[in-house]
Amino acid sequence: MRLLTARWVFPVSAPPIADGAVAIQAGRIAGVGPRAELTAAWPSADRWELGEGALLPGLVNCHTHLELCHLSSPADTGNFATWLVTLIEGRRQLPLADQAAAAEAGARCLLESGTTSVGEVSTSGQSLAPLLRLGLRGVVYREILGLSPEEAETRCGAARADLQAMQRAARGARLRVGLSPHSPYSLSEALFGACGALLRGTSIPCCIHVAESAEEVEFLSTGQGAIPRRLYPAVGCAVAPPRRSAASPIEYLAALGALAWRPLLIHAVHVTATDIEHMARSGVSVAHCPRSNARLSGGVAPVPELLSEGIPVGLGTDSLASVPTLDLWDEMRAALEIHAGRLAPAEVLEMATLGGARALGLADQVGSLQVGKRADLIAVSAGAVSASDPVGSLIAGTEGADVLLTLVEGEIRHRRLEGVPCA
Repeated sequence: MRLLTARWVFPVSAPPIADGAVAIQAGRIAGVGPRAELTAAWPSADRWELGEGALLPGLVNCHTHLELCHLSSPADTGNFATWLVTLIEGRRQLPLADQAAAAEAGARCLLESGTTSVGEVSTSGQSLAPLLRLGLRGVVYREILGLSPEEAETRCGAARADLQAMQRAARGARLRVGLSPHSPYSLSEALFGACGALLRGTSIPCCIHVAESAEEVEFLSTGQGAIPRRLYPAVGCAVAPPRRSAASPIEYLAALGALAWRPLLIHAVHVTATDIEHMARSGVSVAHCPRSNARLSGGVAPVPELLSEGIPVGLGTDSLASVPTLDLWDEMRAALEIHAGRLAPAEVLEMATLGGARALGLADQVGSLQVGKRADLIAVSAGAVSASDPVGSLIAGTEGADVLLTLVEGEIRHRRLEGVPCA
């Protein structure tokens, strides 16, 4: 039994606790409450005094591309198709060994800045091994792309084989394996159909990039714009494959039956009120990436409206090819700034923890400090936390470098705090 005591405890599922404590036993949370109550309940526990620190659930970064950590974010903003072509060309030049090294460096950044669970999209498969080795929790989605209808079954067969190999590698670990049909503009309708056949009747998690840019909306509604003019030639597609038109990317996915897979929808910036109704009925969740959206998407995702309809929303950093850091504290501050008073600090902290856990299907295990959940939690410096606005001041005054301790299932995965044992 371990007892961690701190100036502040932020359970997320309950109000902040001043002078609080968290008890851990066998990798699970055994108690959360005032310090006096928990020290009286477990007087002989191994006690870790965190002094002026704050305890809260491990952060959940529900959208990353760690294999791209060696690429740099763009200087310009708002030109999605050009950025995507640059990204594709840069990725082609990265050997698999470099992608593996990038993923490992990215995973370490996550732990060091307080992230304990991740929704990782893997194009080459190189991010699974470092995530397993470093002990993070989450979902690794095998990405699938393909514009040729004739190659749909072959590509889906390769994805099925990769999923099976990844599932074998992750067996018994904290990671699940999922499938990521990349986006409405990067898969043929035949490949979407093959993905549906692969997913149907299974519990395989799924995520899809959708409604990310104005260029995507234009292409799906008119067949024109920068995607067929600029992107397709760059990937060797001289003629865009036939596809139905749709008023919005969400409507397009609904027509394909893809919303029935209950996917994690990444970005969801350019969505209408009708789209949100479709999304709520379908049981999807959303990965909100405010910094990436601000640079590339030409819009602001309607997060308050999504939340009001009961759609789970988590925060994601996306990749270092679109943002400067993998620090979810930076993402929280960006969300508060971008939504300009329409989101409360408590809602944003929940998106970075319990909301992300819901989006990844992990809310029964992590995301809040509650008895019975896995002991994924972090300690941060609480010098800036004020009693008048504890959550707002926590977000405003905390960055990745302030994370003192990162635990996954009670095991230390990162330590910057003197006086706490290494094991």
